[in-house]
Amino acid sequence: MGSDEENVATPTAACLVRSDVSGLETPRNAILAQDHAAELGYICLYTVRPPAHHPDPIGYGLGIAAGLGVDAIVAYDLDTIDNMPSRICESFILETVRPPNTWPVALPSLADREHAYLDHPLTVVEAQRIMQQHIGCRADSCRRKSSAYRCLVREGKIVPPVETLRERAAARGIPYWSSAASLPPSGVDIQMLIAVLDGLAADAEEHVSSVRLSPGSEG
Repeated sequence: MGSDEENVATPTAACLVRSDVSGLETPRNAILAQDHAAELGYICLYTVRPPAHHPDPIGYGLGIAAGLGVDAIVAYDLDTIDNMPSRICESFILETVRPPNTWPVALPSLADREHAYLDHPLTVVEAQRIMQQHIGCRADSCRRKSSAYRCLVREGKIVPPVETLRERAAARGIPYWSSAASLPPSGVDIQMLIAVLDGLAADAEEHVSSVRLSPGSEG
């Protein structure tokens, strides 16, 4: 399986949590989403916490995810995305924690039936066979290989590499390319992204502090 793993890009994710949906469970749900992303083999680049009174928290999260160029968005449940998985899947894979489910990205360029997701859960044997059949494919552009890889990660047959594909490419002195780089930034430039991330960090610290200070918030 070593040669297959060389062709698999380490996928990245952004977790999405909303205080207006999760309330006092927001810090807990954020940790569960981060853990779920790690279990599936994603590198979680950031946890997005839209401002509580933002008019479009889903769009806010999509803008940050596009700016980061992630492969997937991990949400605790469908309530977090207003029960609209199709909106996320226009550009990203959606992973939910409760119930644990994967909603594939709906990109026309990935519609080739040979590389499409299968309509049934994969067994380990089937996933291993797919990895061999699609040895020349990249997991970020082949849905079938992506689902097989994720299955083998879940079953403990593959341990995701510690180094990212970008780091491995840099170590070998070869150019790095990612299909995520072609995603539109949704109007978020780098300066705006940095400002938003700084604001999110401040919001998160303020929220956690208020939870700790609220009477009866322990336990």
